[in-house]
Amino acid sequence: MTPDELLREVVKMLEALDVPYAIGGSVASIAYGEPRATLDIDVVVDLDAPDIARLMDHLDPDVFHLDAEQAADAVARKGQFNVIAPKAGLKIDFFVAGDEIELRQIADRRRLPALPDLDANFSPPEELILKKLQYFAAGGSDKHLRDIAAMLAISPEEIDRADIATRAADLGLSDLWHVVSADEGGTR
Repeated sequence: MTPDELLREVVKMLEALDVPYAIGGSVASIAYGEPRATLDIDVVVDLDAPDIARLMDHLDPDVFHLDAEQAADAVARKGQFNVIAPKAGLKIDFFVAGDEIELRQIADRRRLPALPDLDANFSPPEELILKKLQYFAAGGSDKHLRDIAAMLAISPEEIDRADIATRAADLGLSDLWHVVSADEGGTR
């Protein structure tokens, strides 16, 4: 299984199950920015406890592993769980929508080409940028800042910078946003 095949599988599964979703993470930043390697797919989902059994029924157990207890716990606490394709070394990280950004990722999702012959729901760039600012602040990985800088450089017309600035201030991320969004200096 390739990353593209995994992406196709997750989109078809979520749409067949009628689960509200938005692709986030590096796959979404690639849609608005520039390509980079990734072995996982981040998806924000709106799931309830019964949806876990439906996911398990849809996944081929010879290809995928889903820990039902971990998933049920994630649904209950609005956290994260994953589905792993061990033979391929790939995974899907599911984030159960719980905070304002995640809820807006789903509510304001955009339908974009995921593959040449497949459209999917993607996080809007503003929500994606805010999440990446949070991840950088929590863990310090420069890949998040590089993804944001690429999105701002490649898709500036699709991004509401004023909205991000306002909401970054509310989240205590203004200084970081100013650095990454600076026209000169910053991370570009």
